[in-house]
Amino acid sequence: MIKQRIAAAVLALGMTLSGISSMPAAAAGRRVSVHDPSIIKDGGTYYVFGSHIDAAQSGDLINWDTFSNGYARTNNVEFGNLSENLKKAFAWAGEDLEDCKGGFAVWAPDVIWNPDFRCPDGSKGAYVMYFCTSSTYKRSVICYAWSKNIKGTYTFGDTLIYSGFYDTDSYVTSDTKNVNRKYTSTNIDELIASGEVTYNNSWFSNHDFNNQLFPNAIDPTIYYGTDGKMYMTYGSWSGGIFTLEIDPTTGKCIHPKTGTTSDGRMVDSYFGTKIAGGYGKSGEGPFIEYNADTGYYYLWTTYGGLFSDGGYNMRVSRSRSPLGPFVDAAGNQAVLNSNTNLDSVGLKVMGNYKFSTLDTAYMACGHNSVLRDDDGQWYLFYHARFDDGSEYHSVRVHQMYFNADGWPVVTPFEYAGDKLSKGGYNESDIVGKYEYINHSNSTDGKIIGYKNITLNADGTISGDVKGTWKQASSSAEANLVIDGKTYKGYFYAGKNEKGTKVMSFTAVGSNNQTVWGAKNDQFTGTDRVYTGDFTNAEYDLVYNWDNVKNEAPGASLKISGTDLYSGVSYYIVNKNSNLSFDLPSGKTDEETNIQQWEQNGCFAQQFRLIADEGGYCRIASVGDESKVITVTSAADGANAQLSTYTGADTQLFKVVENNGYYAFLSKCSGAKNSLDVFEWSKENGGNIAHYPYNAFDCQLFSVTPVCPAVNDGVYSFRRVSDGKLTGNRTIKKREDGRYTLIEESGKTGTYTILCNKDGSYTLVNSANDRSTYIFEPVAAKPAEIRGDVDANGVFNDADAAMLHEYLVGLTQLTDAVQGDMNRDGEINISDLIQMKRELSGS
Repeated sequence: MIKQRIAAAVLALGMTLSGISSMPAAAAGRRVSVHDPSIIKDGGTYYVFGSHIDAAQSGDLINWDTFSNGYARTNNVEFGNLSENLKKAFAWAGEDLEDCKGGFAVWAPDVIWNPDFRCPDGSKGAYVMYFCTSSTYKRSVICYAWSKNIKGTYTFGDTLIYSGFYDTDSYVTSDTKNVNRKYTSTNIDELIASGEVTYNNSWFSNHDFNNQLFPNAIDPTIYYGTDGKMYMTYGSWSGGIFTLEIDPTTGKCIHPKTGTTSDGRMVDSYFGTKIAGGYGKSGEGPFIEYNADTGYYYLWTTYGGLFSDGGYNMRVSRSRSPLGPFVDAAGNQAVLNSNTNLDSVGLKVMGNYKFSTLDTAYMACGHNSVLRDDDGQWYLFYHARFDDGSEYHSVRVHQMYFNADGWPVVTPFEYAGDKLSKGGYNESDIVGKYEYINHSNSTDGKIIGYKNITLNADGTISGDVKGTWKQASSSAEANLVIDGKTYKGYFYAGKNEKGTKVMSFTAVGSNNQTVWGAKNDQFTGTDRVYTGDFTNAEYDLVYNWDNVKNEAPGASLKISGTDLYSGVSYYIVNKNSNLSFDLPSGKTDEETNIQQWEQNGCFAQQFRLIADEGGYCRIASVGDESKVITVTSAADGANAQLSTYTGADTQLFKVVENNGYYAFLSKCSGAKNSLDVFEWSKENGGNIAHYPYNAFDCQLFSVTPVCPAVNDGVYSFRRVSDGKLTGNRTIKKREDGRYTLIEESGKTGTYTILCNKDGSYTLVNSANDRSTYIFEPVAAKPAEIRGDVDANGVFNDADAAMLHEYLVGLTQLTDAVQGDMNRDGEINISDLIQMKRELSGS
């Protein structure tokens, strides 16, 4: 957070006293004013700690009570004797100096319970607070303190990271301070002497701190990696957002070696790895949290100036690694170049906005934290200002969900106790008039007003914007196409801030924009029953059994390098055009061209990914399982068409994930060329060809399971829990909707079959025991026709004639097994006699 040149203590007092009357009259619960709220749950109580040593607690996330006493110099709830306890930090910044002359600037604490922390008395486990003190937009210090009580008092531990230092003597003074800003006044000399840090000339520009490349040391937050390590991300404006590993036993930084990451980002031995921002562009308040359900680390930052007219707004990017690179929904790197348009980077969570049910517009919503509660529900915490002429701010809490593409979406109204319906809602309750807000990509401080739209019963959207809408068959997932852009999220029935329960929607697009919609009339409907079944009953798992030729399942459980299951049928939709792979007019003839077309869901847009050896896969048409997508050659521009599968290199592809999308790189090109929508076409009929892979949007595709109904036939069963093949089973649907499964041994069982969101199927028996499998269709073995020695599928006199000629040495039998009529292991005259008897009916 960049601060205006006003005493922090005076600013905090002003915020506390002004604008309280602006709070919405029908607002839920008791409000509190905590700037930069960072959430922690301890037992059944939620705590938010914020700047200016403010903190509050709640038992329900709706009613909050303050327990701190701000910048009280003595008997401070969190720090006791404030000046004495934080003496080491204040020796550099944050007390009676420059921007905080006459007061204090203690900002952005983040409290965690650290079970591994070794306290000075030798005991293990403590609440550890990471916070910062600051005197200017670039001279600050990050510290930590610890306590056995979550509310305090916190005992100062040490300083960690300094910023704003010079490479020469440079003093700044006040009535009580005389600070030499040279780096030797920080902990850097000590860390260099111990070999933990290497001196870096780039820290300085004309002797002053180089804040175009290096961060302002504020806004620390802690997160954990799946690698078992503890990390601290921090930074603001200036050189961007950085991260460092933390030693959980000491609470101190583990410094890396200076260098660069594999993708070219800065690694500095003192400041750590750069993960976002840079070159003085706005961006602060970083918060990282891992979501095990999606496999991503999510990085939230806030852009703009923090006051109501500053355009303060939250952005989010994500990464598979705790150290990045972090990218947004459009594929943009969170680390900026000097000429990057800041507004283009980061999925915008919300801007300044106003629904008609709000008494005043929400402004400068930002500096957030997030929490995944014990029940798996996610929440977003932030502070908001209001369009009332004051700078009063108040904590807000919204529920948060992750859409089909793994991006967070936030409910339009603050949390008031409602829950998302797992099974979704009746479509009659969704149809109707909405106030619609597109939060755009801007950081301009303008209020975004609502437009009027209607979601019609035929799935169209009319009014101030045009498009289509659809709710998933088994959940509240929403898919909206508005003015040609696709947004994915959820429908949600919950209370607005007048206390009226209304239907709403929240969704985000690959254009980094969030859209909200909300009705004003009261929701009186009921939730759809949740079955846990994502079956799309409109389509069958196998379209035409006659075209199933494979006798064995794919080579592995998943497509190599991805979380996509082999053998599952998918829709493959281009990121740039939002159009689907398609067979023109549903043709499955040899050399049928592969094109793109608006999504209609039919068999011509369904393709089964089947793992092959060596990390490759084939892309089979569900319309004709014997045919696969094939490129005509390894050459640039080679066309993609449908051809009978032979195992040729032109028919095999390596699937590469790129920020939730996938590219298909051909084996014949050495995985250098990828399937590509020719000339970035966004038109129906755009051709699919084969060009060098550059991760362009025209080469990236979403891959979404079809989740079809299981139809009668023979399937291989691969167990999801361990990837093992468990044999083939014949599946037959019963009149009661359940299925009979017949094993190869003849053993039978009766099950309910549920399709999961990922395309796998779960078997549920009468005892509610569950097991999950991938079903792949297996070519039916032709029925054995005893006596059909010419193997033409018919037993007749021609077979007797062939057997006679065989016995006298004039020919060979096409299917000798069928010539052994009496099954004694020999073919002789007795077999011919039996054959003639059966043909004559005697």
